[in-house]
Amino acid sequence: MDIFFSGLKTKTIAAGIALLSCIAMLVLPQAAILSAQKGIALWASSVFPALFPFFICANFLNRLGAIDRLNPAAFAFSMSVMSGYPVGAKIIRDLRVRDQISLRDAKRLIAFCSTSGPTFMLGAVGIGMLGSLKAGIIVSACHYLGAILNGIVFSARGGRIRGKHNISTAIAHLLTEAILDALKSMGIILAYIVLFMFATDLIQFSGFLNLFENIYLRIAIKGIFEMTVGCSAVAYTAVTLEAKTVMCAMLISFSGISIIGQSLSMLSGSGISGGYFLLTKISHAFWAGILALGAVCIFM
Repeated sequence: MDIFFSGLKTKTIAAGIALLSCIAMLVLPQAAILSAQKGIALWASSVFPALFPFFICANFLNRLGAIDRLNPAAFAFSMSVMSGYPVGAKIIRDLRVRDQISLRDAKRLIAFCSTSGPTFMLGAVGIGMLGSLKAGIIVSACHYLGAILNGIVFSARGGRIRGKHNISTAIAHLLTEAILDALKSMGIILAYIVLFMFATDLIQFSGFLNLFENIYLRIAIKGIFEMTVGCSAVAYTAVTLEAKTVMCAMLISFSGISIIGQSLSMLSGSGISGGYFLLTKISHAFWAGILALGAVCIFM
C-alpha cells in the first residue's frame, strides 16, 4: 500500500510539472520555439556528431561479444572518457541487461564511468570559457581522478569485474541493431536537451534568479539544471581564475539534471536507482572540487 501511494504521489508530481510546462509553452510560445531551435541546433552541430559514432561502436562491440575478451570496467571507463556523457551509462546498462555483469558490478561501474569528454573540458570550458588551457587541464584531471576516487569509495568490496559469455549472431544483423539502438539513444538525448533548454530559458526569462543576491547561488541553480549553462555563468563571474576552475570542475562532475536525466534513461532496466546515481554524482562533484582546490593551489 505504501508503495502504491508513493508511486501515485510521484505520478501526480510528474503530471503537475508536465501540465505547468504545457501552460508555459502556451503562454510563451516564442520562447518555447526559440529554446527548441537552440536545443536542436546544439544537438545537430555538436552532440550528434560527437556521440553517434561512439554509440554505434560501443553497441557493435558489445553485440559481437568483444566484452568477453575485455575487462568491462576498463571498456566502460575508456569509452566514457573518450566520448563523454551519457555513453558510460549506456554501456553499463547494455552490459547489465545482457547479464554480462551483476547489479553490484553495475553500481560499482556507474560511480566512475559517468564522465564528461576531454574536448568539452579542454576546448569549450578551459580555452573557450575560462581562457586558460591550464585551467582546462586541471578541470579535466580533477574530473577523471575524482571519478576514479568516487569509484573506489562506492566499491563495496574488491575483485575484478568480469564479463559473462555472450554468443553473437550474424555480423550484418548485429551492426543494424547497433545503428538502430544508437539512433534511439540519440533521440532520447535530443528530447532532454530541448526540454532542459526550455527550462533554463524559462528560469532566466521569469526573473527567478533575481530573487537571489548571492552570485554563487545563482551559478549553482543554473549549473544544477545544465552544466554548460552553469560553466558559462562561471566564466562571466567576477572571481579569480582559480575559483572559476574549482567551480567548473564541480559543475561538470555533477553534470546537471539534464545529463542526469539522459543517463537515467540510458540506465533504464539496469537495476540502478535514480537516488543511487544522484548520490554518485554529488560525491563525484565533491571529490573533483577537493582535488581541484588542491591543484589550483599548487599549479596556478
